[in-house]
Amino acid sequence: MSSAAPRLITEEEFLALPESTERLELLDGEVILAPSPSYRHQLVLRRIVRALEDWAACHDDEVTIGMAPLDVRFAPGRILQPDAFLCFGATPDAHEGPINIIPDLCVEVLSTNRAYDRMTKRLVYAEAGVRELWTVSTDGTIERWCGERLSHCETHQGRLTTPLLADFVLDLSDL
Repeated sequence: MSSAAPRLITEEEFLALPESTERLELLDGEVILAPSPSYRHQLVLRRIVRALEDWAACHDDEVTIGMAPLDVRFAPGRILQPDAFLCFGATPDAHEGPINIIPDLCVEVLSTNRAYDRMTKRLVYAEAGVRELWTVSTDGTIERWCGERLSHCETHQGRLTTPLLADFVLDLSDL
């Protein structure tokens, strides 16, 4: 019986793949195919993105808010697609290829592969310098990971506030 290791690819090979609506990520040479999200996952994600956009519209700071499928380069050979992200600063509308700015905030609505969302992606985000990660359960509970290497976790039910986004309040019953 053979247990051949999967073929690893370079970032250049990954970026040369045909455009797709599949949620493909590159992590240290391995291509990871995320399952298609459920309707509930997408509903929760849209509500969070809308709340972030509403917050951004009320502040003078330029921010970039994005959502999957959109590639973000966290390091060479590490191109992931956070469900949503926010970066302080603008990204040109005509930008091509992966976003090359490390997000200040990443959001992961938990899927069937919770360990990948909670652990693997959190560690990649922490190593890259992401300041905050929200892992969101579709029951309306959010874990807000922050601090050095995203090692501090607060569980929020009811409403979410964060010092990262002044005056931001997310009513979790809306999720």
